[in-house]
Parts: sequence; structure tokens; C-alpha cells
Amino acid sequence: MTTEPGDKTPRHLGAGPATGKSDAQLSLLPPVVAATASRELHPGSRLKPIPAPASAIVHKPEPLSGQPLWIAVWLPHLALDSLVQTGTAPPGPLIVVDDAARPRVHDGNRAARRAGIQPGMALADALAMLNTPIIVDYVPETMRQHLQALATVLLQFSDHVCPEPGQQRVLLEIGRSLRLFKGLEALEKRIMRTLRQLGYSPRIGCARTPAMARLLARLGHPERPRDRDSLRRVLTPLPLTALPLATGDLAVLRGIGLTRVGELLRLPRGDLALRYGNRLPTLLDHLLGDSPEVIPRFQPPDLPFFHLEFDQEVSSTGALRFPLKRLLQQLEQALRARHRSVQGLELQLLHREATTALSLERSHPGSRTEEWLELWSIRLSRVRLPAPVRGMRLQVARLLPLAGATSGLFGSAEGAADETGFLTRLRARLGDDAIARFVPTLNPLPEQAQEEYPPEEISSTVLATTTPAQRVVGAALWLQPIQPCPTPRGHGWLGRLEGGWWSNGNDQRRDYALARDHQGRRCWVFRDLRSGQWYTQGFWG
Repeated sequence: MTTEPGDKTPRHLGAGPATGKSDAQLSLLPPVVAATASRELHPGSRLKPIPAPASAIVHKPEPLSGQPLWIAVWLPHLALDSLVQTGTAPPGPLIVVDDAARPRVHDGNRAARRAGIQPGMALADALAMLNTPIIVDYVPETMRQHLQALATVLLQFSDHVCPEPGQQRVLLEIGRSLRLFKGLEALEKRIMRTLRQLGYSPRIGCARTPAMARLLARLGHPERPRDRDSLRRVLTPLPLTALPLATGDLAVLRGIGLTRVGELLRLPRGDLALRYGNRLPTLLDHLLGDSPEVIPRFQPPDLPFFHLEFDQEVSSTGALRFPLKRLLQQLEQALRARHRSVQGLELQLLHREATTALSLERSHPGSRTEEWLELWSIRLSRVRLPAPVRGMRLQVARLLPLAGATSGLFGSAEGAADETGFLTRLRARLGDDAIARFVPTLNPLPEQAQEEYPPEEISSTVLATTTPAQRVVGAALWLQPIQPCPTPRGHGWLGRLEGGWWSNGNDQRRDYALARDHQGRRCWVFRDLRSGQWYTQGFWG
């Protein structure tokens, strides 16, 4: 309020002239609007909008590289996936049965599920619903080998991997891998693509805690909670049946009127421990991250190996190509995880009472599935199976460092790679002992100037070495045992060769020449300077 000069009556801002009455009506000004309340100003105004405080801006939570973040890969149909990998899964209803005193259905293919088959159903009830289905036994050891092979493959995405065979699941800690793989979404897509290429049908769950990641993978939940508040928010609306609790524990909780996980989270943990033991509070602490869960690290074998068992015996080598491709794909992914390559592989074909062992050696290291599959297909085409095959095992002979592909200025490296690939295919088709290279021995005599060596044992520096005598008299395209021949006519001299004087009884002095025989062939001949006799040693190209 204010007063005019000489006027003792107070006057409020916005009021009319003072009347001196106590019941004067006051007219209030409209409320002042803060600049931050609205971002829209009059076009002619010189005022600029004040940005809202940082606390008022809501950002979508993003995972920070280095913070713990877990992915659970659940394989609910692992037993069926292992059959699909062999390529021998027959059409029609198929059920996998647990081998127990009271057999029950472990899983069934799509045809069996359409007929009403459910996991946990008694085998007798399943047989009553299906007309002569195909029954396959569930082998826990085989499933454990599959999970270990998958854990070896998944090491390319994380150094902390843990297979859980009892639950057909693999855990990965990927918090430190996000920056490398350009974010969580890209990493999940790569994991899914890799597993599907190997013939598996996974479900993925991701959360800040491994227990929550397991739960989300089993439920197929799309949320990816990354802090405690979001973990609690996702858990609250879930039914109690979503928790991995025993049937007795669920019945007790329902008996006190609980139906949702949120109702359980509001109860004091101490009271829960007194009434129901430590299992339930420990589970809740692991889900919310209040209590850390120790996850062991998977240690892969020194030399990776991969194993497949067939549900039906295979009698032809051509039918082995598909399961062998699956094993080679797993090997390629495992080598990528270790940044290694291989030059030799061993393949064991498992029969009922015997094993056929095969080995394949390349001229240069490699890990690509297509290259190895072509070589193994050539090799298997030469094999005659002594008995039907029930399984196969692929093992690495030796791990080698992963060398980067380099090429010379004029493409010499590419030509070398083509040459070694050609030799490798020849060896796969003809056998290991059918392909060899001749290496100079620095002996001047042509019949002793070279020795036979496997291609992979030869260095490039040795291959370029020749003797002065060989450069003088040349070398025939095709050598043969030395044979006496008549004196040639119209021969052309090449040069003289002397050597062997240091060896007892092998002192040689020869004059080499080119001549034609009665068939018109160009022969490589020489005259012994001691006896004067002419000899044929080979044919000129």
C-alpha cells in the first residue's frame, strides 16, 4: 500500500480512492506468471525463457558401462534343439521323457504340444493322447555338454559367464561390454543372432541382479530394470507363482492372503525369516540386490571340443555334413571368443562298439566354417564307414594366434593363400601322404638335389634356395632313374657338373646336354667324363 502527499489514509495498490470506510472493496491485480511456468512468450518480448532445472528433466535410464548388468539366456527347449542340430529329427509328434522310476514328459515338439502334451505330464497319459509318438530319453550329461559349449561361445561377449545345467540356462555379466558392443540393445541382438544361427531357441532376460535376470527370462518379460526402484516396480504386480518357490511355500503364502509379489515385499524380512525360514528373505534380497549373489566363473577347457549324439543311427557320410556344420559353427564362435585360430582338427565318429578317428591338417590357420566344411566334406567322401554312426566329436589339435590378413603390394599374399587352399583341398581328397613339396638339399647332383617334405613344414626362404650347378645345367621337368643310352645326335650342350668328390666313391664329372630320342621327345642327357658313356636322366619340359 501507499499514501499520497498530505493524505494520511493508507491506500492499497490497485484500490480506488480512499473512502474512509472500513468496508472498502479491494480489487486485486491478476497473479504474476513466472517466466519458467511457460516457455511461450509474446513474439515482441525481449525476455528469454529460463530453462527448467536439471531435476525437472526426466531422462530415460541408460545402462552405464562398468556397472553390474546381467543377462540370463534360458533355453526351455534345449533337448529339442539338440535333436534339430543333428538333422535327424523325424517328422511327427516327438516327446522327450525323463528317465526315472515314473517317466514323465520333459518336453515335446510342436506337433506333440498341439495334441495337448504338456511338460510334467505322466508318460502314460501322453501315450493315451498320441498315436505312436517318437520317444526320446532326456540325458542330463548331454544337456550339460551343450551348455558348456554355449558358455564357451558366449565368452566372446563377456569374460564372466556361468552355465547352470540344472535350469538349462547361462548367465552373463555384460555391464563392462556395453561400450564395446554399442549398447544393450545391439548386444542382445548379437547374442540372439549367434544362438539362433547355432540352432537354439533362447529367451533372454536382463536386469541389474542375476536373480531378476533369471526371472525375466523365464517370464519373457520385456522390462530391463537397472536400479533398485525399477526392480521393485517390475516385481510388484507379478503374481506369487512367478517366483521360483516350492509348492509348499506358495500354499503357505496364499493361506495368509498374499497373491502378489508387492504384498510380499511390504512384509518385514525379519518376520518372514522367523515364520518361513531364510529361503524367502534371501530370494527377495537377491532379486532387489540387497544381498549380493556369488556367481562362479566358467573356465573353458584348454582345447575346445564339441559333441553331438544322434537319436537315429547314420549310415552314410553325406548325412554327416549337417551336424558337422553345427559343430564347426560352434567352433568358429568359440575361437572368436578366444581370438585364436586352428590349423588342424580331429573328428571322431562314434559307433556302437568302436570309434573312427579322422584328422585334417591345413596349410595355413583358419576358423571359418565354410572353409573347414568344404575340406571335411572332401575328406568324408573318401571314408567307408565300418558301422552306423551314433554321434560325433570335434576337437582342436592346437590353438594358434589369430593372425591378421595382410596382402603384399602386388597381391603376393593373396596368391599364397590361394595356393595353400588348393593344396589343402588336394590333401583332403587324396590323403595326407599324397601331397608333398621338394626342398633343395644344396647337393649338386640332380638325383640328390631335393628331398620330400610336407607342405606345412617348409619355410618360404628355403623354397627359393638353389645351387649354382642347378642354375648352370638347369633341371628337367620329369626325372627318372639314370639309364644308359646311345650317343645322341645333334645335341645341345648345357654345361658341366662336378661334385661328390668329398663323398667316398661318389666323385662325379658330367657334361649335360639336350637331345631328341626316336619319338621326338626332348631328353635331358649327360656324358660321364670318366667312362665316356651317355646316360638319360629325364625329359625336358
